[in-house]
Amino acid sequence: MEVPPNHAEGVSIGALAARTRVPVETLRAWERRYGVLRPWRTGGGQRRYGACDVERVLWLAARVAEGQRISDAVSGLTAVSEAGENGAETLPVDSLISRISASARHGDCTRMEAELDRAFAALPLLQAMELVVYPALADLGRRWAAGERVVAGEHLLSAAVERRLAGHLAAARRTRGPLAIIACPSGERHSIGAFALAVVMAWDGWQVSFLGADAPLDQVNALASERRAWICIAVCTMPGTADRAAAEIAEFTGTRRWVLAGPDAPMPSDTALGVWGPGLQSARDAAAARAAEAA
Repeated sequence: MEVPPNHAEGVSIGALAARTRVPVETLRAWERRYGVLRPWRTGGGQRRYGACDVERVLWLAARVAEGQRISDAVSGLTAVSEAGENGAETLPVDSLISRISASARHGDCTRMEAELDRAFAALPLLQAMELVVYPALADLGRRWAAGERVVAGEHLLSAAVERRLAGHLAAARRTRGPLAIIACPSGERHSIGAFALAVVMAWDGWQVSFLGADAPLDQVNALASERRAWICIAVCTMPGTADRAAAEIAEFTGTRRWVLAGPDAPMPSDTALGVWGPGLQSARDAAAARAAEAA
């Protein structure tokens, strides 16, 4: 989901394959033939892949699973519609990401809002988040890690995205269905991924209580008990957040209701808790499986 400014170390291609369940050989073929992955090299010369690559692979794999040819899926990944003087034109997603990041860095609200509007109009919300918003935030994160002064721009972009998500959540809110409580644990200040998950789960029939960033999990757990929530989701983005959240949740009774989600969530084999993600689509799929249990 969302990429924090200080999470720029990336993963190996083997870890990318494990997270996305796409074989290493397939990842290499997609990178070689279509250029859809954007690895960088460490000081020791090792290739590393970022959160944007995880999202791209998850999105492509989902389209292929639906029956699309990989070439068609790549075409959908690399371009969105842009209205021009001569009709519909094509704007590469990477160009749109660069425009959003640049306008946020320079405080150009008018341009940034227009580019966000273009992304959200051309793509379904989930794809707009995975293919445009998260990579734009990741670009700001890498710049922050490199010493650039971009925190104000990151706040500007985050606030604009949150306003759009708030509108979607209000429109999707339900009074029936299993109750899910979604929160970011104490110390976790990046809430856009959790916000987006709240929206798609509401679309899918859940009652959703979204508590936002920096929520004490003991109080979340007490609220869940009072409301008889079906599930509690701790969305962990910043490095180390998931370990702290898992330790705190282990002190509760009835932890079956708890799951960890987000880029910092561990591999499922590394914890007794449920793990969703790391991408928004895969978290949504996991939520659908739990909803079937509640039916």
